[in-house]
Amino acid sequence: MRIPLTMMTQHPDNAKEYISVQQEPEEAVFSLIKQDSGGLGIDEVMIDFEGKLTPYHQPLQIALELLNNDLVPGKDVFITPRLSSADKETIFRQIMCIMAVVETNISIYEKTKLQAIKEVIIPMCESSKDLIDVNSRIKSVIELGNKNFNIHFDESSIGIIPLFEDISSLINVDKLLEDYTKALDYKPEYIRYMIGRSDSALSYGIVSSVLTVILSLYKSNIWSEKSSIKVYPIMGCGTLPFRGQLTLENLDNFLKTYSGVKTITIQSALRYDHGFEKTQKLVEYLKTNIDKYQPKKFTSEDINLIYDFIGIFTKHYLQSFIKIAETVSNISLFIPKNRDRLAASKKGLSYHREFVDMRRFIEIINDDKLKKELLEIDTNLSTSIPRAITFTASMYSIGMPPEFLGTGRALIEIKSKYGEWAIEKIMEFYPQIKSDFEFASRYANPSVSKRILSDDIRKEYEVDFELTNKILNLNFDLESNIENNFYHTLLKTARPILLHLLGKESQILDNNCQEYNILKELLIKMGSIRGGLG
Repeated sequence: MRIPLTMMTQHPDNAKEYISVQQEPEEAVFSLIKQDSGGLGIDEVMIDFEGKLTPYHQPLQIALELLNNDLVPGKDVFITPRLSSADKETIFRQIMCIMAVVETNISIYEKTKLQAIKEVIIPMCESSKDLIDVNSRIKSVIELGNKNFNIHFDESSIGIIPLFEDISSLINVDKLLEDYTKALDYKPEYIRYMIGRSDSALSYGIVSSVLTVILSLYKSNIWSEKSSIKVYPIMGCGTLPFRGQLTLENLDNFLKTYSGVKTITIQSALRYDHGFEKTQKLVEYLKTNIDKYQPKKFTSEDINLIYDFIGIFTKHYLQSFIKIAETVSNISLFIPKNRDRLAASKKGLSYHREFVDMRRFIEIINDDKLKKELLEIDTNLSTSIPRAITFTASMYSIGMPPEFLGTGRALIEIKSKYGEWAIEKIMEFYPQIKSDFEFASRYANPSVSKRILSDDIRKEYEVDFELTNKILNLNFDLESNIENNFYHTLLKTARPILLHLLGKESQILDNNCQEYNILKELLIKMGSIRGGLG
C-alpha cells in the first residue's frame, strides 16, 4: 500500500467556518481532488466518529462522490475513519462505526473490485488489549458481512491504526506495538500509529508533549528495525503552538522537530484560516521533502535527561492547570463550535475524557523527589476538562496562551539543577521551541484575566512568561506589542462581556444573547488573526 503523506481531518480548530455534517462529504472530496483539478491534493481523509455526530453513512457518501470525480478510494486516495471509543462512548456505537466501514467496502467493491477502506484509527489506546479487542470486533463484523453478501473479505483486511494520546502510551509505543503484533495471527508488513500531540499537551503541557513525541518517534523507529515491521507514524497537529504549529511559515522548524513522521494531519484551521493556497503549497512541499527529515538518535543519557525534563515541566504545568481548570471550563462554554460534536457531559448522548493518571505517569520518572512532588498534585478534578482545541481557545481568549503555563518555572528549575547546558539540550531536542514561544508571545496579555482568574494565578503566569522570555532569549517587548496591536484591542473589548457572562460583572447590554453574539464575533476575529481558533 502507498503510505499517504497528508491526512485531511474534521477537527473544529478553525475560526472562520462552521462545517455541518451535511457539508463534510463535499469538504472531503474537495480536499482530496488533485491540485491541477482545483482541489487541495491531500492523500487521505479521516472521517471522525469519535465524540462527534457523524452519520454512519458518511464513509459511503464520500467514497461514492470520489468515484464521481474519477478518484478510486483505496487506490488513488484513502478513506480512514476514526472509530468511536468503546470505553468513552459505547461498544455498540463502535460496532456501528465498523459496520459503516464494511458497508462502504462491499458497496465500492461492487463498482471497482477494490477495497475502499483498508485501515481505521482507534482513539485513546492505552494498552495492547484495547487494540486486540477492537480487532476482534472488526473480524466479527467482516464475518457478518461475508455471511450476508456474495463479496467476501479476509477477516484481516482492515488494519488498525492506534492513536496514542497519553504520555505513558507514547513513551511505551515500542512495547505496545510489540504486544499487539505478537497477538495477531500474522506478521504485518507495516503498521501506522497516530500521535495525539494536542491531548498530551492538554494533560501535561506543551514542552512535555513535544519531548514525549520526539522520544516516541525514536522508540518506534528502533522497534521497527528490531522487528522488521515498517512503522509509519502519523502526526496529529494543529496550527497554534500548543497543538503543534503546523503552518507553511513554520514548516521547516516543524519537520526538524518531529523528524521521522510519515503522515501529517491537515486540520481545519490550516485549510480555512490560513487558506487553500497556503495549504496547497504546504501539501506540495511535504511530498518532496518529508523523507529528508529522518528520526533523531538519542543516547541512554539523553533519554534519562528527557524523562527528567518531562517530569519537571509536567509538575509546574499541572500545579498551574488545576488552579484554572474550573474557570477555563466555564469559559469554554462560550467558544464557537464549528463542528457537530457530542456534548461534553456525563449524561445522555455524551462524550467524556479522563484527565491524568499520575501513578501511571510517574513510572517513567527516575528521581524519587520529583516522583513525590508529582504525587502530591491532586489531579482528581470535580470539573469536566474541555477538549484540547476548546481549552487552547479559552486560554487565548483571556490573554494567557497556554504555552507558558508552568514553562518559565520549569526552565529555571532545570537551569538551577543542571546548568545552562541543559537549556541548550532542550533547544537541541526541541528545535522549534523559540518559534513556538515567539508566536504565543504575540497574543499574551495577562492583565486581561484580572477578576476572571485570581491575582495569584495571574502573577504566577506573569512569572512564567518573564522567565521563558529571559531564558529562551526571546527579547519580546510585551507592553509595546499590546499597545500597538489591533488583536489586543479586540482582546480588551471582549473582557467585560466575558466577565458578565461568567457572573463576575453587571450586565452590559439588554440581554445575554446579544452579549454572547458580540463575544462570539470577537472570538472568531481573534482566532482568524491567530490563524486558528484553538
